[in-house]
Amino acid sequence: MTLHIRAFAISVGLVTAVAFTICALFVALAPEATRAVFSYLFHIDLTGLAWPISWGSFIAGLVASTLGMGLLGAFVAWLYNLQLQGSDNHRR
Repeated sequence: MTLHIRAFAISVGLVTAVAFTICALFVALAPEATRAVFSYLFHIDLTGLAWPISWGSFIAGLVASTLGMGLLGAFVAWLYNLQLQGSDNHRR
């Protein structure tokens, strides 16, 4: 089964956009709790960092992360299909 590259890329981009929005919402509503969670998650001390969120930074981050991950998803789907073609040639 091959992956449809465009559909996979769009799906990855949409999931990234939703996750980014939820994360930004947590940072905006409960910055200290969110900082604590990410400190535990990544094993680093984030207490000295300020996380200012403006509409501009939210939109810029949303667009950049969505497009970046969408392109990465397209590359993964392309590479998967390429590997699948190679394994089909070995079966014949």
